Amino acid sequence: MNFKLRATVLLTAILAITPTLSLAQPAQTGTLTGIVKDAQGGVLPGVSVTATSQERGFTRDAVTDAQGRYRFPSIAIGSYKITAKLGGFDAVSLGDNLVQTENTTNVSFTMKVGGLAEAVEVTGETPIVDLTNVSANTRVRREEFDKVPVGRSYQALMGSIPGVVGTGNVNSSGALTSNNLFLMDGIDTTDPTTGTFGGNLNFEAIEEISANTSAISAEYGRAIGAVVNVITKSGTNKFEGSAKFIVTNDNWDAQNKTKSETTGLSLARTKFDHKNPTWNVTLGGPIKKDRAWFFGTYENAKATSSARQTVGPIPENYQQTTTSAFINGRITAQINPKNMVWVKYFQSPTDGFIVDYWNGVSANVSALTSQNQTAKNWGGQWTSVINSSLTLEASFGTYASRIDVVPLKDGIGSNAPHFNNADGKNYNGATFDGYVERPRKQGNIAVTNFRTIGDKNHNFKAGLDFQRIESSSEFKFPTNSYYFDDAYNQTTGAFTPNSRRDYEAGPSISKGDILAFYLRDKFEVTKRLFLEAGIRLEKQKGTSDIGAGTIDSSIISPRLSGSFDVSGDGKTLIVASAGRFYTGVLQSFSDAFANVPQQSNYKNYLWNGTAYVFANEVRVGASAFKPNLNLQNPRTDELTLGFQRQIGRTMGVSVRVIGRKWADLLDDTRSFNPDLTINRQVTNYAPAQRKYKGVQFTFDKRFSNHWNTQVSYTYSKTEGNHFADNFSGLGDYITENCRTTIDTTIGANGTIGCAEVQEGANKYGAPTYDRPHNFKLNAAYTRKFGPVNLVGGMRSEAISKPTFTRNRTVNVLRPGSATVNAGPTATYFYEPLGANRIDGIGWFLDTNLEATWQIRGRRSIGLRTEVFNVNDRQEKLLVNNTAWCGTSATATCATAVSTFGTATARGSFRLPRNFRVQAIARF
Repeated sequence: MNFKLRATVLLTAILAITPTLSLAQPAQTGTLTGIVKDAQGGVLPGVSVTATSQERGFTRDAVTDAQGRYRFPSIAIGSYKITAKLGGFDAVSLGDNLVQTENTTNVSFTMKVGGLAEAVEVTGETPIVDLTNVSANTRVRREEFDKVPVGRSYQALMGSIPGVVGTGNVNSSGALTSNNLFLMDGIDTTDPTTGTFGGNLNFEAIEEISANTSAISAEYGRAIGAVVNVITKSGTNKFEGSAKFIVTNDNWDAQNKTKSETTGLSLARTKFDHKNPTWNVTLGGPIKKDRAWFFGTYENAKATSSARQTVGPIPENYQQTTTSAFINGRITAQINPKNMVWVKYFQSPTDGFIVDYWNGVSANVSALTSQNQTAKNWGGQWTSVINSSLTLEASFGTYASRIDVVPLKDGIGSNAPHFNNADGKNYNGATFDGYVERPRKQGNIAVTNFRTIGDKNHNFKAGLDFQRIESSSEFKFPTNSYYFDDAYNQTTGAFTPNSRRDYEAGPSISKGDILAFYLRDKFEVTKRLFLEAGIRLEKQKGTSDIGAGTIDSSIISPRLSGSFDVSGDGKTLIVASAGRFYTGVLQSFSDAFANVPQQSNYKNYLWNGTAYVFANEVRVGASAFKPNLNLQNPRTDELTLGFQRQIGRTMGVSVRVIGRKWADLLDDTRSFNPDLTINRQVTNYAPAQRKYKGVQFTFDKRFSNHWNTQVSYTYSKTEGNHFADNFSGLGDYITENCRTTIDTTIGANGTIGCAEVQEGANKYGAPTYDRPHNFKLNAAYTRKFGPVNLVGGMRSEAISKPTFTRNRTVNVLRPGSATVNAGPTATYFYEPLGANRIDGIGWFLDTNLEATWQIRGRRSIGLRTEVFNVNDRQEKLLVNNTAWCGTSATATCATAVSTFGTATARGSFRLPRNFRVQAIARF
């Protein structure tokens, strides 16, 4: 059976079960297992084992087999009390055994001959290492991140993950910011067009984030960066809730003390004395005790920025106030001991953005754009334990992000934008009037089978994914016209006409489907050697906005990982993996072939003194840019080797070496047609290169005995010549010459072959996100003094600063031309990519202190103060000037040489010390 036929059969099967299923991700369950022995070390079959949820009260029962092993497959995450009973033996009870998503919690114990009525109480462990899961996994749980100073978003929490650079849209182990997978309760919320995170989430709804960064199982696809799963809260058997009032004020924060490195002028800001409030309430509890639970949260945040001004002859003040009203709700239910379901909904609208999309040349307020944005998600999951060896899980979800942009204010007479040729500024109308929407329909179905073959245990899992995505947009100018004037009067709106463009309008909607099947087996080779072998087959298809095919690829992704139990107790492991990973082709690739281009096709009219007269028509789009249906998804081959050790109940250390190499990177090559139009061909460009190597050290202490900490250090190197999602300058115009009239030291008197510019040795090197050294620390300590509970936390990072490169923009000469004229440009590097790095190590220290007073029972009130950048290090983090010249003979070159490597903007330096205050009530 060929791949296409096999995929069709599988898709038919899943749609027969539920018509809304579309993307597969693992369930929010783990496995609880162990071996029961007697005092002499012999295994005990027939032991009755009960797992009781300590938060929700439901129970699951199992009986040990002939090898003394019991198993609770696909059990909901949380803490469990394990009780074992067998006639003639003392009962044993072990509490606080934590089950985590996708992990196996091993709880083995010994029973003694006796027969006491009461069970012997033993405290369980928090698993740090897992013999059955080799993935480099980082978990940040609510009971830990709630105690440290951190931005109120899951994007901020990602900053604590070893091996990642930045927060939010991170670079993970050499991958691009568009190569991550963002899941919320297993539902893919990644922006299908950009590959970045697609929406925000009410921070109080987050229970934990789980991030896999290497050695990732075949259950995941379409990502070679971090796979981040944000798990939201479920209610428990106790009615619990909270109310928080959070406030910031720019006037409390330190002043910018930096200066422009070129002019010496102060970059101090005008402080704005205004309190920005955030209100948040949560409530969770039982719908029916031990059977069904709910959790919900609502947050309203208003943020007002200081006044800004337009740049016209008469500057106009404007002020932005955004309003965010985030809502989350979730219901979880155990239908019976073998069937668990949950369903959830969230939306995260933020309205009121004011954006200057004219890139700093909006002359008056009516030239600005108002922007509202939101994200919505429905999702649900069903887990069924058919028997002790067979489980079934299915999930569904719909997700959509949308941005609406409209003129901020009506212009004078007409809302059409006017460009004043006399001063180079835009008046009267906004840049955009339209929307962007990127929906997904998704789900999965998977079957897990635990089987003993010979005397070896196997854990087989087979799953089916299907995902349907769209990239929809309509950007137009207000009234669909854009005026070019020789003069424009800001006060009266009168203008001296020059020309007018009347644009075509209409939505552009590209579509894509991804179908995948995966199969993996986790199995024992010996009692100490454990392997996971998996394979993932994916089919991706895409169409442009007129339904023309853009991508039609089939991939096979094999993966193998293993762990060796050095000590024989599952606490000291050597781990290794080898795998092939593929990047999903973004919808921006299909959008590049749009036949309904936005703000591109227009009729041009010239002013003849009395009227606008048609002059010509400009049409661009896909007519000369065709897709290549023989393309393959970019791939990454990865090898890892590591060591892990659990220390005591709640601590662990690890070291892991990671090597990655990319291939089949997508690009377009450009050349001139005989009529001097540009010919673009899409290909998996062979000269495109990227690779990564690194070593990660981690220490993890989960919260217990008043404190917790996460520490990591990563030493790494990323290098290559291709750091774009799809299209870069590699391969462009390599048979032509390039020239600059500014720096004659380039080539021969400023003329050089474009092949050297686009693909020369200097194009290879380190990207800006290459950070050889990266140290991270999160830590918290709590102590109770009578009715007062004190919590102190800190967060710090020390990291190498970005790279930058001496460069010069050159013109591509058309065939037969030896002079510079309007046309394509390229970037010439004087030195290898990333040859320079900002001096020093960038580091910060954030702290917080919280004091809560217990009033009665679980009720408490408290105050919390957070200080970010405690030591007010306003160090340089970005470079604004990278142009260079091989000579300083001209004024332009002298300026380039003297300003190279300088920072001139306030945003190029670390933010000053800033504060956030919270009033908290919990019950």
